[in-house]
Amino acid sequence: MMYANLNQGREPPLSQKSRHSVISTDDPCKHAASLRNWSQEYIQLSPGKFSGSIVEASFGPVQVFRETIRQCIDEKANPRRDSYTLGVPVAVGEDGYWQGSQLKRDSLITLRPNQELYFRTPRTSAILVAVIDCASFDAFAQNTSNLEILPIITQSNSTQVLTPRSAQHLRATFNNVLTSIISRPDILDHPASVNEITETVMDASLRALQIPCLREKPGRNTHSVQRAIVERAREYIIANHENPLTVAKLSAHMKMSRRGLHHAFINVVGINTMTYLRYVRLHGVKKSLLTADPGDSVSEVAFRWGFWHLGMFSSYYKTLFGELPSVTLQKALNSL
Repeated sequence: MMYANLNQGREPPLSQKSRHSVISTDDPCKHAASLRNWSQEYIQLSPGKFSGSIVEASFGPVQVFRETIRQCIDEKANPRRDSYTLGVPVAVGEDGYWQGSQLKRDSLITLRPNQELYFRTPRTSAILVAVIDCASFDAFAQNTSNLEILPIITQSNSTQVLTPRSAQHLRATFNNVLTSIISRPDILDHPASVNEITETVMDASLRALQIPCLREKPGRNTHSVQRAIVERAREYIIANHENPLTVAKLSAHMKMSRRGLHHAFINVVGINTMTYLRYVRLHGVKKSLLTADPGDSVSEVAFRWGFWHLGMFSSYYKTLFGELPSVTLQKALNSL
């Protein structure tokens, strides 16, 4: 497919102004909003205090970042439009799934242009990722290798693992780029350096896409079906947050048995339906508290999300997020 078709209706490219950031977070909602040019929704699935960090640099048509997360998170995300996304884990625990495929140490992780990401992180996760403007990456691949990126990256969506040497080369390239920019930001003041770094990232990315991968035998694609079930359920839960749902009501709306719904949630997010119902509402409360006005109260926000027993609500909230809701509210008000 020619790039002209990809380019229809695309947003303007990134500003030529070079940017970089190093961010530490202690809140999943704030973390989701901290990655530049990404639209993200996070649901924390494992109980306890969240911690995370983002080291990011944007230059020319490229964004490179390292994201570290310490809690199991269900991510729904979109990078900037008309871009390719490609990366590799740095450290990954068990039960991580990228687009329904189990994440391994040397997995090649990719997104096609304008493809929505579904990523269930393991309890500890660190990934290195590059997001590259379609037009620039297509032109680079055509000029250097006479290749088209889209067919290659579409094929790579199947479950596959890079060879250890190839995965390490990709990690080292992305990590070296970030380390150099963070330690010497003035590198990006010089167009020649920006061009060289841009081509270094695109060359390493293209090499990773071209290298034969250790393909696994594909299984039945039940995960994508169950993921769609979970997403439909989440949308319905949020739309009806003022009228808290029971599992029976959700099953009736989804036209599914309780057992089938239970299996979908366990297989996709690792928790049962009732717990997920509560977690979505708790995240709704947390987001509301983080944007609260001086006149707002914890009880008012909790009631709005259907938590009528304040003692149980506070216990649920502290177990999941590692702090009382009053502490979250006070932090938000202190930052005004």
